[in-house]
Amino acid sequence: MRHKFPDAKIFVLAPEQTKDVYALSPAVDHVLSKSFSREKGISRNNSLTLCFPLSFRSAFTLWKGGWPNRIGYGAEGRSFLLTRAIDYERWKSKKLHQSTYYKELAESVFGTLPDLDPVLSVSQEKQDLARDFLRKHHMETLFLVGINPGAYYGAAKMWPPEYFQDLVRRILKDFPDSGIVLFSGEKDRWVTREIALGFPQDRLVSTDGTLSLSDSIALLSMCRYVVTNDSGMMHLGGALGLSGAAIFGPTDPVATGPMGGRTRVFRFPVRCSPCLLRYCPIDHRCMRSLTPEAIWPTIREDLDNLRRNV
Repeated sequence: MRHKFPDAKIFVLAPEQTKDVYALSPAVDHVLSKSFSREKGISRNNSLTLCFPLSFRSAFTLWKGGWPNRIGYGAEGRSFLLTRAIDYERWKSKKLHQSTYYKELAESVFGTLPDLDPVLSVSQEKQDLARDFLRKHHMETLFLVGINPGAYYGAAKMWPPEYFQDLVRRILKDFPDSGIVLFSGEKDRWVTREIALGFPQDRLVSTDGTLSLSDSIALLSMCRYVVTNDSGMMHLGGALGLSGAAIFGPTDPVATGPMGGRTRVFRFPVRCSPCLLRYCPIDHRCMRSLTPEAIWPTIREDLDNLRRNV
């Protein structure tokens, strides 16, 4: 939308958990808070409102806020709250990547839009804070690999912690000038604490769920490569231009895979995947069958290539 309408004002109303992501997008002019209806300087005149989430609550919030021209997918019994409702089942039947859900909604208004990779831009101030964090842990000169072993959606999407630990050991052994940054939120910092056991503190550091999302993104931008489950961090790495590896199990890379072509997808085919369950009711075979030995040669080659280009 920004590419097609460079002079338009683009505002994003986002929840507290993700607003920092939109604030780092060069396409966004302003991120609106929960009290957006009372913010000064925000005019509804001649505005167009795209209701991207599928929930009833999102449409109700826009309707209650008095925003005109509310356009969204008709689902969850919310069509009466929208000025124009788009056929959700028609999009769903195509079984496309999730990003096309948003793109087709926008194209229903603006016509064909270009296919562009997502981009985030980290400010110099945030980069300096990230460098200070690394300097504090004596890791500012290392070749950094980011590891994101958690998954907010549920344990089924998580590669086993001992597999991540094995991978960290291989990276540190084969690349003596490398360092590991473990990323986590408060909810899943238990897994980064488990992985970190036994590694030298001058070559491995964990955010331990203490950094804000914007600070974590800035720290991620200091890395050269990222290994992650199917999670938000996978998409953030791609938007920062990082190469990486994404490990898929119960979810479908066709629907939620990484964008931009910089991230490899590893997946072990089993009959019950993709099940889309939060917790595996059996033996987690989709993840446990994908061993560190199976993916290490490819990741090692990626790291070798990156090292030669540094």
